[in-house]
Amino acid sequence: MTGSSALMAVGHILMCYTLFFSFHANKALGYGATVVESYKSHAPPSCSGTTTGLRVVHKYGPCSPSGLKKTSAVASQILVQDKLRVRAMNSRLHNSRTIGLEGEGTTDTYLQNDLPGASNFLVRVGFGTPLQYFNLALDTGSYVTWVQCEPCTESPCPQQQNASLYDPSSSSTYSNAPCWPSCNYTQIYLDESKSGGVFVRDTVSIGQDFQIPEFIFLCAEPDKETGDFGEADGILGLGLASSGDKFPTFSLATQTANLFGGVFCHCLPSSGNSGYVYFGEEAREQCPFSGTYTRLLRNQASDDNYFFVNLIAITLGQKKVEVPWGIFSSPGTIIDSGTVITHLPSSVYSELSQEFDRLMSEFPPANPSDDGVLKACYNLVDQDNLAIPEMVLHFENLDVHLDQTAVTWKGNNDMSQVCFAFAAKENEGDVTIIGNHQQQKLNMLFNIPDRMLEIGPGKC
Repeated sequence: MTGSSALMAVGHILMCYTLFFSFHANKALGYGATVVESYKSHAPPSCSGTTTGLRVVHKYGPCSPSGLKKTSAVASQILVQDKLRVRAMNSRLHNSRTIGLEGEGTTDTYLQNDLPGASNFLVRVGFGTPLQYFNLALDTGSYVTWVQCEPCTESPCPQQQNASLYDPSSSSTYSNAPCWPSCNYTQIYLDESKSGGVFVRDTVSIGQDFQIPEFIFLCAEPDKETGDFGEADGILGLGLASSGDKFPTFSLATQTANLFGGVFCHCLPSSGNSGYVYFGEEAREQCPFSGTYTRLLRNQASDDNYFFVNLIAITLGQKKVEVPWGIFSSPGTIIDSGTVITHLPSSVYSELSQEFDRLMSEFPPANPSDDGVLKACYNLVDQDNLAIPEMVLHFENLDVHLDQTAVTWKGNNDMSQVCFAFAAKENEGDVTIIGNHQQQKLNMLFNIPDRMLEIGPGKC
Protein backbone atom coordinates (compact mmCIF):
# COMPACT_ATOMS: atom_id res chain seq x y z
CA MET A 1 0.00 0.00 0.00
CA THR A 2 1.40 3.42 -0.93
CA GLY A 3 1.69 6.24 1.61
CA SER A 4 -1.16 8.17 0.03
CA SER A 5 -3.37 5.05 0.01
CA ALA A 6 -2.63 4.42 3.69
CA LEU A 7 -3.55 8.00 4.59
CA MET A 8 -6.78 7.68 2.65
CA ALA A 9 -7.64 4.43 4.45
CA VAL A 10 -6.94 5.95 7.87
CA GLY A 11 -9.03 8.97 6.94
CA HIS A 12 -11.89 6.73 5.86
CA ILE A 13 -11.78 4.84 9.18
CA LEU A 14 -11.75 8.07 11.19
CA MET A 15 -14.71 9.39 9.22
CA CYS A 16 -16.68 6.17 9.93
CA TYR A 17 -15.96 6.48 13.66
CA THR A 18 -17.04 10.12 13.60
CA LEU A 19 -20.32 9.28 11.88
CA PHE A 20 -20.92 6.36 14.24
CA PHE A 21 -20.48 8.39 17.41
CA SER A 22 -22.32 11.43 16.12
CA PHE A 23 -25.31 9.20 15.29
CA HIS A 24 -25.36 7.36 18.62
CA ALA A 25 -24.78 10.54 20.62
CA ASN A 26 -28.46 11.31 20.09
CA LYS A 27 -29.56 8.01 21.61
CA ALA A 28 -29.57 8.49 25.37
CA LEU A 29 -30.41 5.52 27.56
CA GLY A 30 -33.66 5.08 29.47
CA TYR A 31 -36.96 6.81 28.95
CA GLY A 32 -35.26 9.91 27.55
CA ALA A 33 -33.81 8.02 24.61
CA THR A 34 -34.33 9.44 21.15
CA VAL A 35 -34.35 7.78 17.80
CA VAL A 36 -33.24 9.29 14.52
CA GLU A 37 -36.02 8.90 12.01
CA SER A 38 -34.90 8.57 8.40
CA TYR A 39 -37.84 10.25 6.71
CA LYS A 40 -35.94 10.52 3.45
CA SER A 41 -35.25 6.82 3.03
CA HIS A 42 -35.84 5.57 -0.52
CA ALA A 43 -35.60 1.88 0.35
CA PRO A 44 -38.04 -0.22 -1.68
CA PRO A 45 -41.04 -1.58 0.22
CA SER A 46 -40.87 -5.13 1.58
CA CYS A 47 -44.09 -6.64 0.22
CA SER A 48 -43.11 -10.29 0.08
CA GLY A 49 -44.92 -11.04 3.33
CA THR A 50 -45.14 -14.33 5.20
CA THR A 51 -45.23 -17.79 3.66
CA THR A 52 -47.56 -18.95 6.44
CA GLY A 53 -50.36 -17.19 8.27
CA LEU A 54 -52.04 -14.16 6.73
CA ARG A 55 -50.10 -11.32 5.12
CA VAL A 56 -51.14 -7.86 6.36
CA VAL A 57 -50.77 -4.74 4.18
CA HIS A 58 -51.64 -1.09 4.66
CA LYS A 59 -54.58 -0.13 2.49
CA TYR A 60 -52.94 3.08 1.26
CA GLY A 61 -49.36 1.84 0.97
CA PRO A 62 -47.39 0.49 -2.02
CA CYS A 63 -48.07 -3.08 -0.83
CA SER A 64 -51.82 -2.50 -1.10
CA PRO A 65 -53.73 -4.69 -3.59
CA SER A 66 -54.42 -1.57 -5.64
CA GLY A 67 -50.97 -0.05 -5.14
CA LEU A 68 -52.46 3.16 -3.79
CA LYS A 69 -50.22 5.66 -2.05
CA LYS A 70 -51.35 7.87 0.79
CA THR A 71 -52.02 11.48 -0.15
CA SER A 72 -53.03 14.45 1.97
CA ALA A 73 -56.63 13.93 0.88
CA VAL A 74 -56.50 10.27 1.88
CA ALA A 75 -54.87 11.11 5.24
CA SER A 76 -57.65 13.58 5.95
CA GLN A 77 -60.28 11.02 4.98
CA ILE A 78 -58.70 8.43 7.27
CA LEU A 79 -58.94 10.77 10.25
CA VAL A 80 -62.57 11.64 9.51
CA GLN A 81 -63.50 7.96 9.29
CA ASP A 82 -61.51 7.32 12.44
CA LYS A 83 -63.47 9.96 14.32
CA LEU A 84 -66.72 8.27 13.26
CA ARG A 85 -65.50 4.90 14.49
CA VAL A 86 -64.40 6.29 17.85
CA ARG A 87 -67.77 7.98 18.33
CA ALA A 88 -69.53 4.79 17.31
CA MET A 89 -67.60 2.71 19.83
CA ASN A 90 -68.41 5.14 22.61
CA SER A 91 -72.02 5.26 21.44
CA ARG A 92 -72.21 1.54 21.91
CA LEU A 93 -70.48 1.61 25.29
CA HIS A 94 -72.90 4.27 26.52
CA ASN A 95 -75.93 2.75 24.76
CA SER A 96 -76.33 6.08 22.99
CA ARG A 97 -78.47 6.32 19.87
CA THR A 98 -77.66 9.78 18.50
CA ILE A 99 -74.18 10.80 17.45
CA GLY A 100 -72.57 12.26 14.32
CA LEU A 101 -70.09 14.71 12.89
CA GLU A 102 -70.65 18.42 13.35
CA GLY A 103 -72.97 19.86 10.75
CA GLU A 104 -73.90 16.46 9.34
CA GLY A 105 -76.93 15.62 11.48
CA THR A 106 -77.31 12.47 13.52
CA THR A 107 -78.59 8.95 13.17
CA ASP A 108 -80.72 6.97 15.60
CA THR A 109 -79.27 3.61 14.59
CA TYR A 110 -77.67 1.80 17.50
CA LEU A 111 -74.19 0.62 16.59
CA GLN A 112 -74.23 -3.00 17.69
CA ASN A 113 -71.29 -4.83 16.23
CA ASP A 114 -68.64 -4.42 13.56
CA LEU A 115 -67.64 -0.82 12.85
CA PRO A 116 -65.61 -0.32 9.67
CA GLY A 117 -63.78 2.92 10.46
CA ALA A 118 -60.79 3.61 8.26
CA SER A 119 -60.04 -0.13 7.79
CA ASN A 120 -56.37 0.61 7.25
CA PHE A 121 -55.01 -2.95 7.32
CA LEU A 122 -56.02 -5.66 4.87
CA VAL A 123 -55.63 -9.43 4.74
CA ARG A 124 -56.43 -11.79 1.88
CA VAL A 125 -58.87 -14.57 2.77
CA GLY A 126 -60.29 -17.33 0.58
CA PHE A 127 -63.97 -18.33 0.50
CA GLY A 128 -65.69 -21.34 -1.06
CA THR A 129 -64.69 -24.25 -3.30
CA PRO A 130 -62.88 -23.45 -5.50
CA LEU A 131 -61.48 -20.60 -3.41
CA GLN A 132 -62.46 -17.02 -4.20
CA TYR A 133 -60.03 -14.55 -2.58
CA PHE A 134 -61.05 -11.20 -1.06
CA ASN A 135 -59.31 -8.39 0.81
CA LEU A 136 -60.76 -8.03 4.29
CA ALA A 137 -60.11 -5.34 6.89
CA LEU A 138 -58.38 -6.74 9.98
CA ASP A 139 -60.49 -5.72 12.97
CA THR A 140 -60.08 -6.72 16.62
CA GLY A 141 -63.07 -4.51 17.47
CA SER A 142 -65.53 -6.59 15.42
CA TYR A 143 -66.70 -10.16 15.88
CA VAL A 144 -68.67 -10.66 12.64
CA THR A 145 -66.70 -11.73 9.57
CA TRP A 146 -68.34 -10.65 6.34
CA VAL A 147 -67.63 -10.37 2.64
CA GLN A 148 -69.53 -8.49 -0.04
CA CYS A 149 -71.72 -10.61 -2.27
CA GLU A 150 -75.16 -10.80 -3.82
CA PRO A 151 -77.10 -13.34 -1.76
CA CYS A 152 -79.03 -15.85 -3.82
CA THR A 153 -82.79 -15.81 -3.27
CA GLU A 154 -83.63 -18.08 -6.21
CA SER A 155 -83.31 -21.78 -6.87
CA PRO A 156 -81.12 -22.57 -8.67
CA CYS A 157 -78.84 -19.53 -8.08
CA PRO A 158 -77.94 -17.55 -11.20
CA GLN A 159 -74.28 -17.37 -12.15
CA GLN A 160 -72.74 -14.04 -11.10
CA GLN A 161 -70.33 -12.06 -13.21
CA ASN A 162 -68.69 -9.62 -10.74
CA ALA A 163 -65.38 -11.17 -9.63
CA SER A 164 -65.13 -8.74 -6.69
CA LEU A 165 -68.18 -10.30 -5.03
CA TYR A 166 -68.42 -13.66 -3.31
CA ASP A 167 -70.56 -15.94 -5.45
CA PRO A 168 -72.39 -18.66 -3.46
CA SER A 169 -73.52 -20.35 -6.67
CA SER A 170 -69.89 -20.96 -7.69
CA SER A 171 -69.01 -22.84 -4.51
CA SER A 172 -69.66 -26.55 -4.12
CA THR A 173 -69.33 -26.27 -0.33
CA TYR A 174 -71.83 -23.43 0.19
CA SER A 175 -74.88 -24.04 2.41
CA ASN A 176 -77.36 -22.10 4.50
CA ALA A 177 -76.30 -21.11 8.01
CA PRO A 178 -78.15 -22.68 10.97
CA CYS A 179 -79.85 -19.49 12.17
CA TRP A 180 -83.04 -19.17 14.16
CA PRO A 181 -85.42 -17.47 13.73
CA SER A 182 -83.68 -15.59 10.92
CA CYS A 183 -80.22 -15.35 9.33
CA ASN A 184 -80.85 -11.81 8.08
CA TYR A 185 -78.55 -9.12 9.43
CA THR A 186 -78.36 -5.37 8.82
CA GLN A 187 -75.81 -2.88 10.13
CA ILE A 188 -76.01 0.87 9.45
CA TYR A 189 -72.97 2.93 10.39
CA LEU A 190 -72.63 6.53 11.50
CA ASP A 191 -71.27 7.57 8.10
CA GLU A 192 -74.49 6.11 6.60
CA SER A 193 -72.68 3.20 4.94
CA LYS A 194 -74.27 -0.20 5.40
CA SER A 195 -73.47 -3.88 5.62
CA GLY A 196 -76.49 -6.14 5.45
CA GLY A 197 -77.36 -9.51 4.07
CA VAL A 198 -77.69 -13.05 5.24
CA PHE A 199 -75.42 -15.43 7.15
CA VAL A 200 -74.17 -18.36 5.08
CA ARG A 201 -71.86 -21.32 5.61
CA ASP A 202 -68.85 -22.23 3.46
CA THR A 203 -65.21 -23.25 3.56
CA VAL A 204 -62.86 -20.41 4.49
CA SER A 205 -59.10 -20.46 3.91
CA ILE A 206 -56.93 -18.75 6.56
CA GLY A 207 -53.43 -18.51 5.10
CA GLN A 208 -51.85 -21.51 3.42
CA ASP A 209 -52.22 -23.90 6.33
CA PHE A 210 -55.85 -23.77 7.42
CA GLN A 211 -59.07 -24.44 5.59
CA ILE A 212 -62.07 -24.17 7.89
CA PRO A 213 -65.12 -26.09 6.63
CA GLU A 214 -68.63 -24.86 7.32
CA PHE A 215 -67.47 -21.47 8.60
CA ILE A 216 -70.41 -19.10 9.16
CA PHE A 217 -70.00 -15.54 7.87
CA LEU A 218 -72.14 -12.69 6.61
CA CYS A 219 -72.84 -12.60 2.89
CA ALA A 220 -73.28 -8.82 2.70
CA GLU A 221 -75.01 -7.01 -0.14
CA PRO A 222 -73.12 -3.87 -1.25
CA ASP A 223 -74.92 -0.63 -0.49
CA LYS A 224 -75.51 0.89 -3.92
CA GLU A 225 -76.30 4.36 -2.53
CA THR A 226 -73.31 4.92 -0.30
CA GLY A 227 -70.78 2.64 -1.98
CA ASP A 228 -68.44 0.16 -0.36
CA PHE A 229 -65.65 0.47 2.22
CA GLY A 230 -62.91 1.51 -0.16
CA GLU A 231 -60.36 -1.20 -0.88
CA ALA A 232 -61.87 -3.60 1.67
CA ASP A 233 -64.22 -6.33 0.43
CA GLY A 234 -65.36 -6.98 3.98
CA ILE A 235 -64.10 -7.51 7.53
CA LEU A 236 -62.20 -10.30 9.26
CA GLY A 237 -63.58 -9.96 12.77
CA LEU A 238 -61.07 -10.99 15.44
CA GLY A 239 -62.98 -9.35 18.27
CA LEU A 240 -65.07 -10.76 21.08
CA ALA A 241 -68.75 -11.60 20.98
CA SER A 242 -70.83 -11.31 24.12
CA SER A 243 -73.98 -13.03 25.28
CA GLY A 244 -75.88 -9.85 24.46
CA ASP A 245 -75.00 -10.00 20.77
CA LYS A 246 -77.47 -11.40 18.26
CA PHE A 247 -75.12 -14.03 16.79
CA PRO A 248 -72.40 -14.60 19.43
CA THR A 249 -71.54 -18.11 18.25
CA PHE A 250 -70.64 -16.78 14.80
CA SER A 251 -67.41 -15.08 15.92
CA LEU A 252 -64.17 -16.43 14.49
CA ALA A 253 -62.81 -17.08 17.99
CA THR A 254 -65.83 -19.23 18.86
CA GLN A 255 -66.00 -21.11 15.56
CA THR A 256 -62.27 -21.96 15.60
CA ALA A 257 -61.91 -22.61 19.35
CA ASN A 258 -60.91 -26.24 18.83
CA LEU A 259 -58.50 -25.37 16.00
CA PHE A 260 -56.82 -22.20 17.28
CA GLY A 261 -57.63 -22.30 20.98
CA GLY A 262 -58.55 -18.62 21.04
CA VAL A 263 -54.94 -17.53 20.36
CA PHE A 264 -53.75 -15.21 17.59
CA CYS A 265 -50.92 -12.77 16.97
CA HIS A 266 -50.62 -9.85 14.57
CA CYS A 267 -47.92 -7.43 13.53
CA LEU A 268 -49.26 -4.30 11.83
CA PRO A 269 -46.71 -2.85 9.40
CA SER A 270 -45.88 0.70 8.48
CA SER A 271 -47.45 1.75 5.18
CA GLY A 272 -44.38 0.74 3.17
CA ASN A 273 -44.09 -2.88 4.34
CA SER A 274 -46.17 -5.96 5.04
CA GLY A 275 -47.05 -7.65 8.32
CA TYR A 276 -48.71 -10.87 9.42
CA VAL A 277 -51.42 -12.60 11.42
CA TYR A 278 -50.90 -16.06 12.90
CA PHE A 279 -53.35 -18.31 14.72
CA GLY A 280 -53.10 -21.06 17.33
CA GLU A 281 -49.79 -22.86 17.76
CA GLU A 282 -48.38 -20.97 14.80
CA ALA A 283 -49.02 -17.71 16.67
CA ARG A 284 -47.14 -19.03 19.70
CA GLU A 285 -44.21 -20.07 17.50
CA GLN A 286 -43.98 -16.90 15.42
CA CYS A 287 -44.68 -14.54 18.33
CA PRO A 288 -42.94 -16.48 21.13
CA PHE A 289 -44.04 -15.74 24.68
CA SER A 290 -41.34 -13.88 26.59
CA GLY A 291 -42.87 -14.38 30.03
CA THR A 292 -44.19 -10.82 30.42
CA TYR A 293 -47.80 -9.97 29.67
CA THR A 294 -50.63 -7.69 30.68
CA ARG A 295 -54.10 -8.87 31.58
CA LEU A 296 -57.09 -8.69 29.28
CA LEU A 297 -59.69 -7.28 31.64
CA ARG A 298 -63.40 -7.87 31.90
CA ASN A 299 -65.63 -4.82 31.76
CA GLN A 300 -69.19 -5.65 32.71
CA ALA A 301 -70.43 -2.26 31.50
CA SER A 302 -69.51 -3.12 27.90
CA ASP A 303 -70.64 -6.76 28.09
CA ASP A 304 -67.05 -7.73 27.32
CA ASN A 305 -67.00 -6.99 23.57
CA TYR A 306 -63.57 -5.37 23.34
CA PHE A 307 -60.02 -6.14 24.42
CA PHE A 308 -59.61 -4.07 27.62
CA VAL A 309 -56.26 -3.49 29.31
CA ASN A 310 -54.90 -1.41 32.19
CA LEU A 311 -52.84 1.49 30.80
CA ILE A 312 -51.00 2.98 33.79
CA ALA A 313 -48.79 5.71 32.31
CA ILE A 314 -47.10 7.05 29.17
CA THR A 315 -43.55 8.34 28.86
CA LEU A 316 -42.48 10.83 26.19
CA GLY A 317 -38.78 11.62 26.23
CA GLN A 318 -38.07 11.99 29.95
CA LYS A 319 -41.59 13.00 30.99
CA LYS A 320 -43.82 10.32 32.48
CA VAL A 321 -47.55 11.00 32.73
CA GLU A 322 -49.87 8.87 34.85
CA VAL A 323 -53.13 7.69 33.24
CA PRO A 324 -56.25 7.71 35.44
CA TRP A 325 -57.57 4.18 35.72
CA GLY A 326 -60.99 2.96 36.76
CA ILE A 327 -62.01 0.01 34.67
CA PHE A 328 -65.04 -0.73 36.84
CA SER A 329 -66.24 2.86 37.08
CA SER A 330 -65.42 4.06 33.56
CA PRO A 331 -64.92 2.45 30.15
CA GLY A 332 -61.17 1.98 30.63
CA THR A 333 -58.64 1.35 27.82
CA ILE A 334 -59.21 -0.68 24.65
CA ILE A 335 -56.62 -2.17 22.27
CA ASP A 336 -58.17 -1.88 18.79
CA SER A 337 -56.75 -2.61 15.33
CA GLY A 338 -59.63 -0.81 13.57
CA THR A 339 -59.09 2.58 15.21
CA VAL A 340 -56.15 4.58 13.86
CA ILE A 341 -55.21 7.29 16.36
CA THR A 342 -54.78 6.68 20.10
CA HIS A 343 -57.33 8.68 22.12
CA LEU A 344 -56.32 9.68 25.65
CA PRO A 345 -57.89 11.48 28.63
CA SER A 346 -57.63 15.22 27.99
CA SER A 347 -55.35 15.81 30.98
CA VAL A 348 -52.92 13.12 29.79
CA TYR A 349 -53.00 14.36 26.20
CA SER A 350 -52.43 17.96 27.34
CA GLU A 351 -49.28 17.11 29.27
CA LEU A 352 -47.87 14.92 26.51
CA SER A 353 -48.64 17.36 23.69
CA GLN A 354 -47.06 20.21 25.66
CA GLU A 355 -43.95 18.10 26.11
CA PHE A 356 -43.96 17.26 22.40
CA ASP A 357 -44.24 20.99 21.60
CA ARG A 358 -41.33 21.73 23.92
CA LEU A 359 -39.16 19.06 22.30
CA MET A 360 -40.07 20.27 18.79
CA SER A 361 -39.85 24.01 19.55
CA GLU A 362 -36.89 24.57 17.21
CA PHE A 363 -39.04 23.65 14.19
CA PRO A 364 -41.69 25.85 12.50
CA PRO A 365 -45.27 24.99 13.48
CA ALA A 366 -47.80 23.72 10.94
CA ASN A 367 -51.60 23.83 10.83
CA PRO A 368 -53.52 21.18 12.79
CA SER A 369 -55.17 18.35 10.86
CA ASP A 370 -58.24 19.39 8.89
CA ASP A 371 -60.62 17.59 11.23
CA GLY A 372 -59.02 19.13 14.30
CA VAL A 373 -58.08 15.78 15.85
CA LEU A 374 -54.31 16.26 15.65
CA LYS A 375 -53.24 19.62 17.03
CA ALA A 376 -49.48 19.58 17.69
CA CYS A 377 -48.07 19.74 14.13
CA TYR A 378 -44.78 20.94 12.65
CA ASN A 379 -43.22 21.67 9.28
CA LEU A 380 -40.21 19.40 8.97
CA VAL A 381 -39.38 19.94 5.30
CA ASP A 382 -35.62 19.70 4.66
CA GLN A 383 -34.88 18.77 8.27
CA ASP A 384 -31.97 16.34 8.39
CA ASN A 385 -31.10 14.00 11.27
CA LEU A 386 -34.41 14.64 12.91
CA ALA A 387 -34.52 13.24 16.46
CA ILE A 388 -37.90 11.97 17.66
CA PRO A 389 -38.20 11.33 21.42
CA GLU A 390 -38.75 7.78 22.54
CA MET A 391 -42.24 6.89 23.71
CA VAL A 392 -43.23 4.13 26.13
CA LEU A 393 -46.69 2.82 26.99
CA HIS A 394 -46.75 1.47 30.55
CA PHE A 395 -49.37 -1.23 30.97
CA GLU A 396 -49.94 -3.30 34.06
CA ASN A 397 -46.87 -5.56 34.27
CA LEU A 398 -45.67 -4.58 30.78
CA ASP A 399 -43.74 -1.65 29.24
CA VAL A 400 -44.07 -1.22 25.47
CA HIS A 401 -41.54 0.88 23.55
CA LEU A 402 -43.25 2.32 20.48
CA ASP A 403 -41.64 2.24 17.07
CA GLN A 404 -40.45 5.64 15.84
CA THR A 405 -43.12 5.64 13.11
CA ALA A 406 -45.85 5.41 15.76
CA VAL A 407 -45.06 8.72 17.48
CA THR A 408 -45.91 11.07 14.59
CA TRP A 409 -48.45 11.24 11.76
CA LYS A 410 -47.68 12.71 8.34
CA GLY A 411 -50.64 14.63 6.96
CA ASN A 412 -49.13 15.27 3.52
CA ASN A 413 -46.93 13.43 1.07
CA ASP A 414 -44.08 15.66 2.11
CA MET A 415 -42.96 16.70 5.58
CA SER A 416 -44.91 19.95 5.73
CA GLN A 417 -47.38 18.67 8.33
CA VAL A 418 -45.98 16.18 10.85
CA CYS A 419 -48.22 15.85 13.89
CA PHE A 420 -48.08 14.26 17.31
CA ALA A 421 -50.08 11.09 16.58
CA PHE A 422 -52.33 11.20 19.64
CA ALA A 423 -55.65 12.88 20.37
CA ALA A 424 -57.72 13.90 23.36
CA LYS A 425 -60.99 12.14 24.05
CA GLU A 426 -64.00 14.27 23.16
CA ASN A 427 -65.69 13.43 26.47
CA GLU A 428 -64.04 12.37 29.70
CA GLY A 429 -66.48 9.48 29.99
CA ASP A 430 -65.31 8.07 26.65
CA VAL A 431 -63.11 5.04 26.40
CA THR A 432 -59.34 5.38 26.04
CA ILE A 433 -58.29 3.64 22.81
CA ILE A 434 -54.85 2.43 21.71
CA GLY A 435 -55.10 2.71 17.93
CA ASN A 436 -53.37 0.79 15.16
CA HIS A 437 -50.91 3.60 14.37
CA GLN A 438 -49.32 3.04 17.76
CA GLN A 439 -49.34 -0.76 17.27
CA GLN A 440 -47.08 -0.64 14.20
CA LYS A 441 -44.21 -3.15 14.09
CA LEU A 442 -45.25 -4.79 17.36
CA ASN A 443 -46.13 -8.43 17.97
CA MET A 444 -49.54 -8.47 19.68
CA LEU A 445 -50.20 -11.97 21.03
CA PHE A 446 -53.80 -12.38 22.23
CA ASN A 447 -54.62 -15.36 24.45
CA ILE A 448 -58.38 -15.12 24.94
CA PRO A 449 -59.02 -18.14 27.23
CA ASP A 450 -56.23 -17.13 29.63
CA ARG A 451 -57.03 -13.41 29.18
CA MET A 452 -53.45 -12.47 28.44
CA LEU A 453 -51.91 -10.00 25.99
CA GLU A 454 -48.19 -9.98 25.24
CA ILE A 455 -46.70 -7.06 23.29
CA GLY A 456 -43.13 -7.02 22.02
CA PRO A 457 -40.96 -6.11 19.02
CA GLY A 458 -42.29 -7.59 15.78
CA LYS A 459 -40.70 -8.59 12.50
CA CYS A 460 -42.79 -6.54 10.11
